[in-house]
Amino acid sequence: MKRMMTAVALAMATVAAMPAQAATVVQDAGGTRGTSIFQYGPVGQSFTMVGASLTSFGFQFQTISTAQTNAALTFALLDGSTLGATVLRQVTGTPVAGAARQNFWYDFDLGSLALTDGATYTAVVSATTDRLGLVYGPAANATADGYAGGQLLTSKPAFNANSNCTKGICDANFRFTSADATGGAVPEPASWAMLLLGFGVVGATLRRARGLRVARQIV
Repeated sequence: MKRMMTAVALAMATVAAMPAQAATVVQDAGGTRGTSIFQYGPVGQSFTMVGASLTSFGFQFQTISTAQTNAALTFALLDGSTLGATVLRQVTGTPVAGAARQNFWYDFDLGSLALTDGATYTAVVSATTDRLGLVYGPAANATADGYAGGQLLTSKPAFNANSNCTKGICDANFRFTSADATGGAVPEPASWAMLLLGFGVVGATLRRARGLRVARQIV
């Protein structure tokens, strides 16, 4: 009996200790336009966090001036929905820029940054040359907001009324990888099966023990 209980307890402890699976959230704003990071930066995106540990954040970029040096970008994660919010982490990276107006992804490694699931943060990039632009959307004639969890942000007015970004519906193409949702990791099906089997064994053992005790009392 004691061995059975110990085995089930170990199985439950193993499931509880299982790390949460990493999740990658990709937001494609559906546009192909690019705003100059150098001229209008820092530029970025406010977003709603999914999970409680941010490991990387990426943007889609495009080369807007092949004559400019491919210098490093500075990435910052801010605590809030504005460009003036507190900086939580800052890193640098040098994307390998391609041909003019060619879109490509680049991710900044953030290690493991503890955040709050469901809270709003802002990811921004700044540059020292006019080589790269931040890709955003939707199309100029769109009227629907493709991402309700945040919006594209620029340090200087970068849009006119015809772009529809003045209505707050524009978003960058971005993605991030996170883990450790505050609700806890969801056990895999095999783990659930192990737990159910363990509980079944314990139940059967307890019923058998009660039956033996009753039999002894009758005798």
